[in-house]
Amino acid sequence: MTDSNLRSKYDKIYAGHAPPAEQVPNIKIEPIQLKGWPTNLREALIYLARPGGRLREIGCGAGAVLATLAPHYEEIVGVELSTTMADFTRQGLSRLPHCTVLNMPLEQVPEVVTSPFDCIVWADVIEHVVDVIAAMKIIASLSHSGTQLVTVTPNVAFLPHRLRLLRGHAPTTASHYPNEGFRPDPQHTVLHDAGHLHYFTFRQVEILYRMAGFQPKRRLGIASRVSRPRNVWPTLLSSSVCVSGVYQG
Repeated sequence: MTDSNLRSKYDKIYAGHAPPAEQVPNIKIEPIQLKGWPTNLREALIYLARPGGRLREIGCGAGAVLATLAPHYEEIVGVELSTTMADFTRQGLSRLPHCTVLNMPLEQVPEVVTSPFDCIVWADVIEHVVDVIAAMKIIASLSHSGTQLVTVTPNVAFLPHRLRLLRGHAPTTASHYPNEGFRPDPQHTVLHDAGHLHYFTFRQVEILYRMAGFQPKRRLGIASRVSRPRNVWPTLLSSSVCVSGVYQG
């Protein structure tokens, strides 16, 4: 599938979530209010991101993470594949003069960005990428020694997924696609399992880090409820893989 075809798929998925065109100019994206331990993908990014310098978010979506982290960085750049979502986010963050939203696939980013970043974050993205090894190499090319990389992705080894496997069901990781990766009516499915192409464990992500020259530094366990105790055994009890590391070259 080409980038343009994939972009149209995500535009179709996001179409139902975007506000009417006449309301977009008045939209202001509100920062996420992080209170205590993070409980979801976006909160995990905010919790782990190291402040200072230049920030890049890959797959910035509606821009809530960028809006939250904006006061802590000199420059913030979001990358979003969906044209529909990128236009919405660009308008919603227009009040931030040091924010740029790029509408392009990750592969094209090095063509328009020449300076390295101090912190790179992505959540709910790596599982959508066809070639994750190539993607990590691109991220490394956007880094300097000491750049922090924060990755958050669903944890296929999460206990409920393991139990589904025991019952003979697929361990689909898009919670809003509960029917073996299809919508309740399979005919309405735009992308199987919301476009999740890969399924990751903590160890898999850390292997990818090392392959690309990043040293994993921290694991974080999260869940929508009773989040902090999940760190006792995050590989089993965390709904998401959350890994922070530093580029060493």
